Amino acid sequence: MRKATSYTAMTLAIFLSAHPAGLSAETTKAPQTTKLGAGQPSIPVDPARKLKNRPVLSAGSGKKLEDFKSGIHTMTSAGLERKYTIDIPDNYNKNKPYRLIFAMHMMGGHMDTMVNNHFYGLKTYAEKDNVPCIFVAPEGYTDQTPWRGSDDKDHIFFGDMLALFKDKLSIDTSRVFCCGFSFGAMVTYSLSLEFQKDLRAVACYAPANWNIYLPANKHEPLAFFSMTGTEDGLCKYINSDELKQGGKYCFLTHLEDNGVKALPEIPLATTPTHVTTGFKGCPKEYPVLFGSFIGGHTDTMRDPGSDVNWVAKETWDFFMRF
Repeated sequence: MRKATSYTAMTLAIFLSAHPAGLSAETTKAPQTTKLGAGQPSIPVDPARKLKNRPVLSAGSGKKLEDFKSGIHTMTSAGLERKYTIDIPDNYNKNKPYRLIFAMHMMGGHMDTMVNNHFYGLKTYAEKDNVPCIFVAPEGYTDQTPWRGSDDKDHIFFGDMLALFKDKLSIDTSRVFCCGFSFGAMVTYSLSLEFQKDLRAVACYAPANWNIYLPANKHEPLAFFSMTGTEDGLCKYINSDELKQGGKYCFLTHLEDNGVKALPEIPLATTPTHVTTGFKGCPKEYPVLFGSFIGGHTDTMRDPGSDVNWVAKETWDFFMRF
């Protein structure tokens, strides 16, 4: 049975950060990666989760688009009228498998924000690398917050969209991804506790695990990447050790679910250059990464001497592992 966390009125003033319309194609230098020891897991890996597995085609493979095209769509889900924007490549081929990437907006943003910032910059990389992708930006704001805090209707909406896209489009069902910043990271993290069999990997930019609906965790493995600034006072790295609240506990949860028994100490950035940590003990099919940087509440960060937003670049590289 799903359960909701106790919901208090949102007091965080989480605002829309500045997003570039496009990203530089310049290659950023490799981030510092720390390998930490942990117990070895014994997690069975579904063939559809093997690295570089053959695409798993959806029911929509081979179907003509008909009237289902790029743009704003409306559907009824859990008794609510919901909207989303879908971006289907102009050269869409019904016989080609497409990666499906959901981009969840932040407080102060909407689905058109995701379109304008190229879905957190990931569409820019997809076009540059010629990788077939379909992008989706759902619209929140059905109660007093960007994403629901007291019930599972956003989860039902996500499931309804996913079922529709699988039926209408040629989706590689083994390569469905989700990402988001701030409140968008919160709902992405929430989805990551329930849709592990549907999502191949997620990326959370400054997530929080409070003031959002959280389902009962299914404790199934999932590839997980998150980042939090050391000076983030809104979606804190640690909000409460006693309650296990904060960005730290978002990725520690997935470390445990991915089979890591001895939870490690986490290196945090101490210089202007960010630190991305990859953890030993996870199966190679289910990596967990955490990016730390000196800074506040943002999803747009550049190392000294670079004009590349490493958050978008590392997300794209992470998703492309699979």
